[in-house]
Order: sequence, then C-alpha cells, then structure tokens
Amino acid sequence: MLYNISKGDLKFQSIKLENQKKYLSDSFFLTKNGELKSLLDISMSANISPRYYAQLSNKVNTLTQFMTSKDCSPVFMTITLDGVYHKLLKGDYSKFTLFHQKKLPENEVNGYLKTKASNREVFTVRDLYQILRFQWRSFLSSWSFRAIKKQGFDVGFLFVTEPHKSGVPHAHILLFIPPQFILPLKDQFKKSFWAKRNLSASRNKLTSFQIKNGEINGYQWTINNAVGYVMKYCTKSFMDILSGSVLDELQAWYMKYKIIRITMSHSLIPQWVYNKIYPLESDWLYLTMLNSDFTCEWSKDDDYFEFEDDNLKKLLRYDKGLYQLYIRDVLVSEFGEKKETIKSSFVSTLKPTLKSLKKYKFIPVKIMTNGVLIDYYKKPISKYTDFDLYKYYKSLDPDNPDLNLHHFGLVQNECIKRGLISGVFHSLNDFNIDFKDSDYAI
Repeated sequence: MLYNISKGDLKFQSIKLENQKKYLSDSFFLTKNGELKSLLDISMSANISPRYYAQLSNKVNTLTQFMTSKDCSPVFMTITLDGVYHKLLKGDYSKFTLFHQKKLPENEVNGYLKTKASNREVFTVRDLYQILRFQWRSFLSSWSFRAIKKQGFDVGFLFVTEPHKSGVPHAHILLFIPPQFILPLKDQFKKSFWAKRNLSASRNKLTSFQIKNGEINGYQWTINNAVGYVMKYCTKSFMDILSGSVLDELQAWYMKYKIIRITMSHSLIPQWVYNKIYPLESDWLYLTMLNSDFTCEWSKDDDYFEFEDDNLKKLLRYDKGLYQLYIRDVLVSEFGEKKETIKSSFVSTLKPTLKSLKKYKFIPVKIMTNGVLIDYYKKPISKYTDFDLYKYYKSLDPDNPDLNLHHFGLVQNECIKRGLISGVFHSLNDFNIDFKDSDYAI
C-alpha cells in the first residue's frame, strides 16, 4: 500500500471530501451587503479551496523577505525518524531499546506512547507523527536554539510534513537564523535528530563542495534557492483543485491520519489579525515590518484591532465587524456593521478529558447570559440521533424570551439538513440575537 493507504481508505476519504464540498456548496448565508454566498465561497480548506495555497505562498514570501531583511540565512533541514521507530508501524520491537523508550514524548498528551511501547503494541502513523513533532519541539526548546533569541536575534521557520512510501512521516524545514549560529546549531541538530539518514553525507544528496563544507543530509546551508526547494515539497501535497483533479493516496494520507501539512513560526501579527485586516490591507510584508513609526494593538476576545502608521498617517481599524480606513484623520473607507457584545459566563460541571485519550467527552455546560440561565447542552447537535434531535427540536419554544435563538437556528437547520422537517436553510443572522461562538456549546 502506498503511504499505508489502502484502496478502501482512498475511497472513504474521497467520499468524505465530496460530502464536505457538497455541504459547503449547499449552505448559504446573506452578507451585510445583501450578497448571497455559500460556505464554499469563503472556505480556506487545504483540500477544497485554492485560496489556501495562495495565502500560504503569500506567507512564505513574507517570511522570506522579512527574515532576509534581518540578515538571517536559510538552512534547509530534513528530519527522519530512526529506523527502529519505522519498524514499530509493523509491531517489530526486535531492535527497540531502553534508549528509544526514553526518547518517546514525556508530555501528558503523548504519554500513552510509552505505555504502548512497554506493552509492545503496534504504533500508528499518527503515533509516529507525534514522535516527529516531539523531536522538533525538543530542538526548539534546546539551550542552543533559545540562546539565539535570548541574544535578541530573530528566527523563523517553515515546517513541511510528508510521508515515506511506507507511510512513516518525515519533515523538510526551512530555518532562518543569523549566519554566526549555523555551525553551533548543527551540533544541536545532531543531538536532537540522531537517525543515521539525517547525519550522513551521501553524494547523491550533497555536492562535493557541501561535503567539504561539513554539511550533512539533514542540515544544509549552501542550497541555491532554498525557498523554492522547500516550496517544492509544499506544492506536491496539494491537489490541483482548479483542474478538477481527484484525491490520491498522498492527500488521503494527510486526511486519514490528521497530519498538518505545514506549520510556521509565529509572526509578529497573529494569523487571525491577518485574516481580519485583509479587506483593508493585503500586503503582509508591510504589516510585518513594524518599527517605531507603527502602533498596533489587538484583542481576540474583544474582536478588535487597530493598526496605525505614523509615517503615512494611515489608520486601519476593525471593531466587531466594522471596518474603517483613515488617511490623515479623514475616514476614507468604511464597511460592515459593529455587533453588540453580550457577556456570557460558563460553569463546567465535569473535568475535561484529553481528546487523545478518549474520542468524545461531552461536558455539560450551563449557558448564562446577563446572569440568566438560557439553556443546558450536553453534547454537540451533530452527535444527536435523528430521533433525539427531532424530539429536542420539538421541545424548543421559539416564543420563549429566554431561549437562545442562535442555538434554535442551528438545531432547525440541522433538522432540515437531515430531512426531519421541511423548510429552507436560514442564515443565523435571521435570528435576532447575536451570540459569539463561545456563547453556546455545539
């Protein structure tokens, strides 16, 4: 099986993807400007929307230009798990030692891997991905890496995961660091990623110059166009959505095992601010190159940000749905509508359970609005059986002034989607009480 994906897996993931597309394309909402859009129009799914890859390219270009402006040099890294861990995918512990046991994740979320190893259980692709990410986090938290930031230097990285043909994950990384730290960090790389494939200097992967220069397979700093080199790995993990290509084993591997294709270092401006500010300013490099002429503040809880450029006398402001652009204190553009914030409080009656240890754990939550008990939900609406969902829908009284109308709309739309009642989907904006996402448990 290529990438540990069977024909049945490929068929299942293909059907799953088509169902997702159909649901998004059949779900509509009305914008403030009266425009009817589907959820597919605004989707940023890596497997569905071409907008995702366009945004990724923009971010990579921004990262590269920003780090270059800071006089950082690119290092191309490849990390592969030790061959002993590869064999765990088939339950082969013949060469598994106490050393390999100690190198398994220590943190609470992934602690079960040590138990699996002690019991000589078969590891999954997802388990091996957790080990790979653990090794990467250990590298980032090492003294050698943290010393760079402690001395006031900037660092950045692009982390791309892909599978070997066996399905075992490995990663290609574009790391930006000041050039004087390249050699010291190489020593830390050898400690963190000790697999022979990472540390060898094979002629089929390196030039004669690189070998003489002391570079190894997993750690190279003289690659021409390192950005284009790593983007090659980014590109091949995506379907060509515009050409209507079908899902193959590679994309199915990411979907089945819930593997994140690409992660990046934190930027100066959070991702959610980029997404919000895009209608006013799409140049991410401009937003990232902050200096003494810029003032920027944001609050995700308050759904607010303000970005002011004293040099250009330009002010970008977003406040709970209202966008404003000022030039020299003159409002030159405004759209959207500010939403009122309704404060809510949550009282959890059960301790949460780690998702990795139990598939589902529904926590009863009391929903309080302005000190009034609105409702009491025990599990997501999507997890109700048809019978329970219909019975629950009939128990809701839309004329009750204390009912969460936003939640009622969700229940009604779910009943329509399942064919339990007749009707058409309604935008949640049609219900006259606005709630934040955190105001109800679904």
